[in-house]
Amino acid sequence: MAKTWHLFPGGNTAAGFVGFFEDLRKQAKRTVILKGGPGVGKSTLMAKVGKQYEKRGLAVGYYHCSGDPDSLDAVLVPEAGFLVLDGTAPHIVDPIAPGAKDGILNLGVCLDEEALSGQAEEITSLNEEISACYAQAYRYLRAAKALREDAAAVYAGALPLRQLRMLERQWVSLLPSAEAGEETHAFAQAITWKGVLQQWDAVLTGTVFCLDAPWGFDADCLLRPVWEAAARRDAGRTAFHDPLEAEKLAHVTVGGATFITAVIPNAMTFTPAFDPETLRREASRLAFDRAAFDLMRNQAVEALAQAKARHDALERFYIDAMDYDRLDEIKAAFLEALP
Repeated sequence: MAKTWHLFPGGNTAAGFVGFFEDLRKQAKRTVILKGGPGVGKSTLMAKVGKQYEKRGLAVGYYHCSGDPDSLDAVLVPEAGFLVLDGTAPHIVDPIAPGAKDGILNLGVCLDEEALSGQAEEITSLNEEISACYAQAYRYLRAAKALREDAAAVYAGALPLRQLRMLERQWVSLLPSAEAGEETHAFAQAITWKGVLQQWDAVLTGTVFCLDAPWGFDADCLLRPVWEAAARRDAGRTAFHDPLEAEKLAHVTVGGATFITAVIPNAMTFTPAFDPETLRREASRLAFDRAAFDLMRNQAVEALAQAKARHDALERFYIDAMDYDRLDEIKAAFLEALP
């Protein structure tokens, strides 16, 4: 059975959409960028690419869309050095070395442009509504970030510096010997119209070390030293970024070890020794921050759901304008020519 894993190459964050598509491209010798409007079959084709490589017994990474987690943004086959990805908005990607390393497959050639031109006003209006929904979602996520930062300030004040430094040393000391390799980046969690989704299969590898800390604690302060120590050793490593604040780390894998900010059964767990008096004194503040955070994040999810509903309506225009016989021919030829 071929190994597969599932991640998100981009995410809806407090800073807007953040993607690591260029990082994926660095992991491939050959990249094919799919172009075309919504609903033209890009995700379906990528899924077929992955399944074809699975049948060959190769490991395949499926990278899901944070806007619609049932769809794919990319499929990576490291052993074949091959990557196929969606190069349309909001993650517009173009070839770096056309023909030599990158190629474009434009599924939009199967569209009846004359039919679509007569619906330009409706299509433009839906695109504007989708953009407005995403802007609203990002405003809510910025508010959620501020609330979590307030909770983080409480926990920072409740954790003595010597305790923090001790935890840093413990985690860094657990780094295994690892072969030299590149660093890679992705999201294992994403804020989507379905809520916050998690993909653990690519994260929980080897020996797992868990941080058992309350919501709001800024775990980046412990993960960052692990990451930097691995970088100094030039070890192969993967950073899984925080879904709300992409500049922060949520989990790190290095060699045969995984450091995560969640509690997993049968894993070695570390619990920060917070000052109980500080936590008692700030209990109502923390409770408010968490409740308001959940409200803001839920509102963001609702805005993303509204964007998804409008995107589905937009897809109908393109689906109805597709020449599916021609599309099937293009897909069949592409799959036949896979390296």
